[in-house]
Amino acid sequence: MHQEGPLTVELALAELRRGMDVRLTSLEGQLALLLQRDEHHERQITDQVRLLSEVEDRLTRAEREQVTRGHLEARFRHTVALLSMLAAAASAAVTLWATVLN
Repeated sequence: MHQEGPLTVELALAELRRGMDVRLTSLEGQLALLLQRDEHHERQITDQVRLLSEVEDRLTRAEREQVTRGHLEARFRHTVALLSMLAAAASAAVTLWATVLN
């Protein structure tokens, strides 16, 4: 009976060790998977931040280059003024030419 006691304890300890090893291995695998997912999410976040920055830059450029109603009205006024000056110069030239011919 004395022989069976230590043997039973040794078997129980061996079983306990095996169970702990299995659980520890399982936990290590889960931790590795979580770390892999974390790295993947970090890469995705980095990519999304880069894309967002590119979109913000494009939007900023578009806002700088956009033509507003005020810009169009100013261009129209300048164009009308230029055409008026050209018409006046042409009229003066024709008048001068007509005067010279008479």
